[in-house]
Amino acid sequence: METYSYEKVLPSCTLNRGLLTDIEKRLLFGIPKLMQKGLNKVVQGLGLEDYKKIENYQIIVDNGKETSTLVSAKQMACTYFESRTRQVSVFYKLGAPQLLTIEINFPQNGRPCITMTTQSPQVEKLLPRIADGISAGVNVYGNRHKTLHNSFIQGALLLTVPAMVMSYGLYSGIDLFLLYSSMGWLCLISLGIIRSLPYLFPWVTFEKQRRFQFRRLPLLAKFSLLSVAAACYVGLVLLNMPRADEPATLLLAGIIG
Repeated sequence: METYSYEKVLPSCTLNRGLLTDIEKRLLFGIPKLMQKGLNKVVQGLGLEDYKKIENYQIIVDNGKETSTLVSAKQMACTYFESRTRQVSVFYKLGAPQLLTIEINFPQNGRPCITMTTQSPQVEKLLPRIADGISAGVNVYGNRHKTLHNSFIQGALLLTVPAMVMSYGLYSGIDLFLLYSSMGWLCLISLGIIRSLPYLFPWVTFEKQRRFQFRRLPLLAKFSLLSVAAACYVGLVLLNMPRADEPATLLLAGIIG
């Protein structure tokens, strides 16, 4: 029997028990209601009293060294996740044989997504609608981290500091050839800063009791070091670069560029 699949990337979000509860309601109550007619036929064909006999739902929380399985968001000991949480996955299965299978993943350093499979052509038509409903629920708990993962935004940020330095050089009458030659190192430092931003502001953040996470210290140290290096380099270039009306110094261009 042919299997149909559908996948959708979800918005960047802050994951907490409230969001898991919202997803749980949409899956356990919304989907059976949406598939009521077809589901009734399946239940009657199998000789069952209701669809609960062919429904399976669980939440898997990956804490690195151990994994815990929950049958409901209410089973969470508290509203917060542990500091070592790496991934949270939601699984939903309906039907025997496979009528609908849904997997929703919230990885620590990746994009949240929903993947659905079915062997029913009728259910296949409903998959985009189900995905949009889940996406709308996740968007309520959304954050603005997605902006820093956009390649256009990253490119704009990469060129911002060099463009500002070039503009200041033009305004101050600095030798533009030498100034342009010195932008290579500044672009490399800026690239390091831009590449670290998606890790400082991931697609998925887990709501934890401690707002400051010590595991992020290496990333913060790297970001701070590169930012200071960029500022010092800009100061070094602007203070030592000759003006356009002064004799050009090829040696300076060779050292800085």
